[in-house]
Amino acid sequence: MPTEALPYTCTFCGCLCDDLEIRAEGGRVVEAVGACGRERPYLIGIETTPGPPPPCRLDGVETTAEEAVRAAARILADAKAPLVVGLGRATNEAARQAIALADRIGAAIEVGDAASAWPRVVAMQRSGSIGATLGEVKARADVVVFWGCDPATTHPRHFERYSRVGRDGRRAIVLDAGETATSRLADAFLAVDPERELDLLLTLRALVREVPLDPHRVEAATGHGLAALQDLAETLQGARYGAWFMGASAGRGSIELAEARRQAVTALVRDLARKTRFVSIGLGEAGNAHGVEGVLAWQTGFTPGADLGAGFPESWPGESSASDRLARGLFDAALVVGGPAPAIPVGKPWIFLGDADDEASARATAALPAGAPGIDDSGTFTRVDGVSLPVRALRPSRTPGAAEWLARLNEALGGATS
Repeated sequence: MPTEALPYTCTFCGCLCDDLEIRAEGGRVVEAVGACGRERPYLIGIETTPGPPPPCRLDGVETTAEEAVRAAARILADAKAPLVVGLGRATNEAARQAIALADRIGAAIEVGDAASAWPRVVAMQRSGSIGATLGEVKARADVVVFWGCDPATTHPRHFERYSRVGRDGRRAIVLDAGETATSRLADAFLAVDPERELDLLLTLRALVREVPLDPHRVEAATGHGLAALQDLAETLQGARYGAWFMGASAGRGSIELAEARRQAVTALVRDLARKTRFVSIGLGEAGNAHGVEGVLAWQTGFTPGADLGAGFPESWPGESSASDRLARGLFDAALVVGGPAPAIPVGKPWIFLGDADDEASARATAALPAGAPGIDDSGTFTRVDGVSLPVRALRPSRTPGAAEWLARLNEALGGATS
């Protein structure tokens, strides 16, 4: 049987590698050319010929798609304080439909794990950001900083595709709480006490701004000698083009402290950019949280969450969010788009829209099976640098995708609320 070769965009991590080639024989993936060691075992063996479609469920009992959609629409139409959550792996097209649905029913909507996203977004809103495409970093950067992240482990092809550590005379610097696989490959490593991290960032900024500092106070505040930090500041300022990469763990701690750290990085990069070209970029997480955040910001003016209950968008970071209301039980219905599904209190009706094999399908009041983007569903994802990429299905879908299910719910709500 001839081998079938398919172009493929990987969604396993934030790199969104779009240069893979999937080879299938006999209705099964036999090779994933270009895939990293984390993604390749997941792809090999996937059947490219779809099996029978999984059923919709109401209270765990199989039912028709029409009945499940009607029941789900009735749940949402009757709700006074609904939530729309999940969406971390949804396509941009599904995100648009989810936001339209949240607007129609007056729901609070939030993307993925907002605990790490809120500090990043609030810091950007208050301090701005200086960014670039990953292609620009790949072509121009000669100094690369990794702050609170370990791409050698979490984003295996980041070095190869974007940061190009160890190539073209590029210098890599790691700032983290302890040694990592990335720090062992870097040219310089600075161990950072999480309790002193903000002081260290502010000290670096002061050095870049040429503020006189007392060596004893610097060492007491940061745990590092002034000379070592001066060397680091000079390396950063001496870059022809510098790139500061950060991961989700860079926002660790309380929302206030995490936000302060993020703002300190933004201010430091801004000061560096006054002397040379310097940018800051996140590593990006698996799935499409960054893309959905962008769609939400475009549609409502807020991200990664918004409350549409008042008839117009509102946002209360650190005070009230969809995940906070979910945890406290302050809702009367929920729509969960994609897994893993959160714990829903008994007695609260909720709808699960995702993988039929997820245990949430049996727990949900109404379960609508949706194909996974990149396996059963196609659409658009947005990389962390704002570049949108097509995500192609490996096989014909057995079920509607999330965008189609949400469109059906929107249509049904037109009748349910009339």
